[in-house]
Amino acid sequence: VRLVPRASGHLARFGAPRVALDVPVDLELAQALVRAARADGFRVSPCDDRGLDHGTMVPLWLLPRTRAGKRFVFIGICGWSRARLLAFGEWLHGFLADRSAILIASGDLSHRLTEAAPYGFRPQGRVFDERVIEALRSSEWEDIASLDADSVEAAGECGLRPLTILLGAARAAGLRSEVLSYEGPFGVGYPVATFNATTPDYDVAALARSAIAGYLERRETIAPPEPIPAALRAPSAVFVTLRRDGVLRGCVGTIRPTRATAAHEIVHYAIASAVRDPRFEPVEPAEVSMLSVHVHLLDAPEPVEGTDALDPARYGLIVRSGDRQGLLLPNVDGIRTAAEQLAAALEKAGIDADASIELLRFRTRTFG
Repeated sequence: VRLVPRASGHLARFGAPRVALDVPVDLELAQALVRAARADGFRVSPCDDRGLDHGTMVPLWLLPRTRAGKRFVFIGICGWSRARLLAFGEWLHGFLADRSAILIASGDLSHRLTEAAPYGFRPQGRVFDERVIEALRSSEWEDIASLDADSVEAAGECGLRPLTILLGAARAAGLRSEVLSYEGPFGVGYPVATFNATTPDYDVAALARSAIAGYLERRETIAPPEPIPAALRAPSAVFVTLRRDGVLRGCVGTIRPTRATAAHEIVHYAIASAVRDPRFEPVEPAEVSMLSVHVHLLDAPEPVEGTDALDPARYGLIVRSGDRQGLLLPNVDGIRTAAEQLAAALEKAGIDADASIELLRFRTRTFG
C-alpha cells in the first residue's frame, strides 16, 4: 500500500508522454488500512513508491469524471492464494463500509492470444479468457476461483489477482458482474466489466419499439430514459432486428459505437431499421404493434484465423476483403455450421469464395 502524499505516472515508454497523471493519495485512509489489515491477520506492507505503472494509469486516464475531486489508495498485488485474495476483498468491503468508495482493478487477461503477443502464443490463453469472461457474464465467479494453476500459468495473465480481490468485495456487497466489452487486438485480452446491484431487468426491446413508434407517428427522435439504465450507459455497437409474422422486416446497426451510450444507439438504429433498410419499404405506423423487435448489443469483434474458431450459435461473424464487408449475427435461421456461416457472410458481402479474407467473430447480448 503506497503511503505517499501523491502518486504520478506517464506513458512515455509507450510513446505517449502526454498521457500523464499526478493524483492525491488519501494518506490517512491508506495508513488506517495498513493498520487494520495487519490487525486482522493480512500481511500488508507500506511502501513509499509514488510511481504509477501502465496497469494503473490506463483506467484512471480513461475515467476523468470518476477521477475528478477524489483521493486515492493504491494497493499493489502480492503472491497470496486466490482464496486469500478473495478473503481480503471481502475484508476490504467491510473496512470501507462507512465510506463512499469506488474500487477499480486492472483486468488484463491472457498475454498469449496470438503469435505476436507479448509472451508468445499458447492455445490455453484463449481458453482461459473465455472461461473468465463467461464467469463474469453469468456472475458465476466460482468458475474463476476454481481455475487450476497450470491453466493460469499457461495463459500468461496478469490481472487475475486484482480481479479476485474485486470479486471478493463484490460478493460481500451482493453485486453482480456485467461484461461491457472484451477484445484482444494486440494479443492481450482486455475485458471491461462493471459490478452493480441486482435490479429489475429493463425492457430494452420496449425502448426500441417506442423509438420506432415516436418517429413514425410524430417524426420525433425520442430521448433515452432518465436515468439511463445501468446496462445501457456504456457505449456499445448495436443491431436492431424487426420481424413481422416471423419474416424479416428490417435490420440495421453498427459494428462500432457511434454515440455516447447504448441507449442512444438503440434509439437511432431502431428508427433506421424501420425506415432506412434499403431492402424493405419503410414500416407503416399501423405495423408497429405487429412487429417483433430484437436488440443486439455487440461486444468488440476479435480476429480469428479460421472456421475452427467459429460457432454460429455463439458468435456473430464479420468477413472482410478489400473494401467489402459482410456481417451475420449469431443464431441466424438455417445456419448451423461454421462453413455455412462463412458462405452466407461471403455471399452477403459479394466476396468471392477464393478471395483473401479477414475473419472476425463477436458475441452479442440479445433483448426481445
